[in-house]
Amino acid sequence: MVSTPPEKSNIRPRIYLRDFNATLICSVALLFFSALSYGFSDQSFASTQATFAFKKQFGDYKPKEKTYALPALYLSLLNSLKAGTQLVGVIIGNFISKHYGRRWCIFVMSLYSLGSVSVIVSGTSRGQMLAGRSIHYIYLGMQLAVIPTFLAEISPTHLRGGTGALYWLSIKCGGLLVTGIVRATSTNKSNIAWQLPIGLILTFPFLVAALVWFIPESPRWLLLVDRHDEALAALTRLRQTRAEKRNKVPISTEILVEFTGLTGTVEGIKTARCEKGGSRIRQFFSIFNRSNFRRTFIVVFLLFFQQSTGQSFASQYSTLFVQALNTVNPFSVTLGTNAVDIGGILCCILLADRLGRKPVLIISAVLQTAALLTMGGLGTTDPSTSADSDSIKAGIVAMLLLFSFGWSFGYAPLAYVVAAELPSPYLREYTLNVAYTVKLTMEFVVSFTYSYLEDPDKANLGGKLGFIYGSIAFLALIFSILFVPETKNIELEEMDERFGVAADNSILEKGTTEDPIDVKR
Repeated sequence: MVSTPPEKSNIRPRIYLRDFNATLICSVALLFFSALSYGFSDQSFASTQATFAFKKQFGDYKPKEKTYALPALYLSLLNSLKAGTQLVGVIIGNFISKHYGRRWCIFVMSLYSLGSVSVIVSGTSRGQMLAGRSIHYIYLGMQLAVIPTFLAEISPTHLRGGTGALYWLSIKCGGLLVTGIVRATSTNKSNIAWQLPIGLILTFPFLVAALVWFIPESPRWLLLVDRHDEALAALTRLRQTRAEKRNKVPISTEILVEFTGLTGTVEGIKTARCEKGGSRIRQFFSIFNRSNFRRTFIVVFLLFFQQSTGQSFASQYSTLFVQALNTVNPFSVTLGTNAVDIGGILCCILLADRLGRKPVLIISAVLQTAALLTMGGLGTTDPSTSADSDSIKAGIVAMLLLFSFGWSFGYAPLAYVVAAELPSPYLREYTLNVAYTVKLTMEFVVSFTYSYLEDPDKANLGGKLGFIYGSIAFLALIFSILFVPETKNIELEEMDERFGVAADNSILEKGTTEDPIDVKR
């Protein structure tokens, strides 16, 4: 017997047979695999820059230390310019995704990355490496634009939080995989130490480009472009159980109910948009009007805090940071950091659709604040004059791991989930463009300033960096408590009703399972 999907109620929805539809699982798996290349790319660049071979090829020889080192300015540019090109990728990805579909966006970005990786692997000069890394992040920006949205649109409502968190889990799994490879190749003194890990990136986009046409297009996007028959066929493929397919039974009532509700809501949104009319510029500025400003504000600051608490420092520079402490093997710590991150994301997946988005974000901010401020406190002691210097350095490394766990537990995956959930479907492109601009600007700021803040000849802050990022993490905690709404178990198309103008008058009269303070604050 085929079990029926849950009706909306105050009780947390159960998981049903159609939630394990083979097409849905394969679609999520392919998107997971595509996002895996994001983490693989990002961490291959971050880890290989600490290898001897990379420093010898692109760095300067230091006679006093008798070793090679990357100049501070070049290191800053190497890890920060990518934020600007990634923003270009977000804009391009949103445009292709909106006008040509999610699958076309994934196909185009995959083909593009095959060329950008080739530029990097063949690099012999600083300029070529800098250019190669920068243009490759256009591909990663396109990923950022399409993968979280695609996952949110094809997932059953009661599983959307956990499915969305899979995006960040896949990134960290890719990071864990490549850091293991870099650790194995790091002892090699030839360029193969960094060329092999980076060259392996080619595997992911090649397979994704070949397989993306076997998964259905987003039903929501098809409805938005008036392709109703294709939308119903796509939703049926994503929801029909194996027994229904095998017996060739008509489309079930549950699927038709979901499709009817989805169609009605999308048509209502399109009608409202036509009544408002206006140019694209006017549509863009509508994200700041009375009915949309609160959602825009929340999405923007979620992604602001996701980066400003020092994520770029932990992901891009952790290997160099631990290497500077001269304690344990830095590649082992980076490997451990990625493993800890995966543990945090798995906890998030288990709790996001049970506790809800808001409690998980609050816990995440608490862990980040505690870890970073403790790191700052440990950093005030000079290890060179302290009898417990090894313990202090070990404590700083431990706080780095705790911070990374806390960040991955909530803000890393859920910022993308909520950012994909909150905006109105027709304004999602504009809202995310603004939010990702803020996110990538903060990523640029953190990445560019780190090498100067850490350089012994510059600020030489060391562990005291925790005070800077920890203060921002505390503000993220206040923001999570006061402003972030609960979006658990709310259909994407219902966000206009829950958080738009309708929320001012009707939603509290109708009654809802959400906290009234969260619906309208």
